[in-house]
Amino acid sequence: MLDREIASAMKFILTSAGNPAPYYNSVPQDFVVPAVYFPQPEITSRGDTLRTYALEFSWFVKFFHKDTQSANQMAFAALTALQRMKNVVPLIDDAGELTGRVFRMNDPAFRLVANGVAQLTLTWDSRRPYHREPVQKMMKFYTDFTLKSYETAIQIIDFI
Repeated sequence: MLDREIASAMKFILTSAGNPAPYYNSVPQDFVVPAVYFPQPEITSRGDTLRTYALEFSWFVKFFHKDTQSANQMAFAALTALQRMKNVVPLIDDAGELTGRVFRMNDPAFRLVANGVAQLTLTWDSRRPYHREPVQKMMKFYTDFTLKSYETAIQIIDFI
């Protein structure tokens, strides 16, 4: 199963780069250009809060084109689209439809790697809850507030 944040970032990048051919596991010898290669991201985990842990994603997305200038333009289009959105990527569901939720990336980095290849480095933290056993929620709450208030009112009346 593909992580929802990764799938959302893929869709955002492909759309903003003009829908080039996507490659996910490896780039074949005779691949089509323009293309975007989405390798597996590097993931580091750490504790976050008492209830959550964080996964730190580092993703090195490569853009391929017939020449360096074209690869540069395609990667730059994805970079500027992300910056215009203030590094916020809309989340999609399993069907690829927008959910109305978002996640925020850190500022992306961009560099030219080789002739016809540009790389966009994307990083973000994904906070997730620790496993918690389900517990029964309180169904009813009883208080004797009205009884004490009534007795206090009687005492005041008797005093007067």
